[in-house]
Amino acid sequence: MTYVLMLIGWILVGWCGTRPPKPWPGPLPGPNPWMPPLSGILGGILGGFVWFTAFSMEVPLSSLDYATTCIGAFVGGFVVSQIINFFTKR
Repeated sequence: MTYVLMLIGWILVGWCGTRPPKPWPGPLPGPNPWMPPLSGILGGILGGFVWFTAFSMEVPLSSLDYATTCIGAFVGGFVVSQIINFFTKR
């Protein structure tokens, strides 16, 4: 159960790492407006997992250890969403 809760937290933090939309009036969204949030979620999972394995953390985590994995999830979500945004420009 602990892994499921960690995964849900990384998904939410990774989604927060996506870049906010530009103010209105902006260009129309691309053909797939779900791509930035989904790329942020994927990056959040990857970033949290990489941080978790890079520092050899063991379950159950303390709240401070989990917060540090969320930093990795935020950075991963931001980086992956920016990379995908760069390559899918119209």
